[in-house]
Amino acid sequence: MLIRTRHTRRVDRAAFTLMEMMIVVAIIVALAGIGIFYFAGQAEEGNKTKVRTDIKALSDAALMFKTQHSGQYPNQLEDLLVRDGLGGPYIKNEESLYDPWNRKYNYIQVGQYNNGGPDIWCDMPGIGKACNWTSKILTQ
Repeated sequence: MLIRTRHTRRVDRAAFTLMEMMIVVAIIVALAGIGIFYFAGQAEEGNKTKVRTDIKALSDAALMFKTQHSGQYPNQLEDLLVRDGLGGPYIKNEESLYDPWNRKYNYIQVGQYNNGGPDIWCDMPGIGKACNWTSKILTQ
């Protein structure tokens, strides 16, 4: 006659069942799906924020250039990198001239939108246009 004790019964059930494993995997897949959905949108928001910050920094650098160069804005954004006798460089590095999609920011010295100041903008693929004459993103 075989007598089962608690100890032997615990040894018999040392592994998970297939159903338990499938439930755990389903929960992990559901959480991963939610996480991917959430973080995918955050990347786009991060790019928008970077563009706005870069355009503000370039606008401020162009204004500093103007105050030190007899009221003249730089002819091109690359002029903000030059160290001359009056000041500069006005931005840290050449990478500041590029958007998150590795394209140069657009620049017009005497723009038509920014009250006589330079127009600086970025055409964001699939999103719209960010510029220094409005705080809103202009949708395509």
